[in-house]
Amino acid sequence: MTTTADTAPTVEHGTTVFIPLNKLKKHPNNARKTPHSEASIGAKAASIAAKGILQNLVVEPESNGKGEPTGFYLVSIGEGRRLAQMLRVKRKEC
Repeated sequence: MTTTADTAPTVEHGTTVFIPLNKLKKHPNNARKTPHSEASIGAKAASIAAKGILQNLVVEPESNGKGEPTGFYLVSIGEGRRLAQMLRVKRKEC
């Protein structure tokens, strides 16, 4: 991984990088068209509490209109897990 003070980290495809939850956003082009229900998010949160996150989220760096990194990441796969983790933080379970 390469990083400088002015740029977002550059990583190779498939590399695991730990990103703070508050730096993750839903990808506007997410393939899922049906919103996650409160019940499904609650069930995922309970599963994460019991087993941990078993599958990593897939993200890409967000860029502004000029193509510059914003410091945020868009979740293209795993939005339900992101929402479940946000619920766990809200409940102070983490």
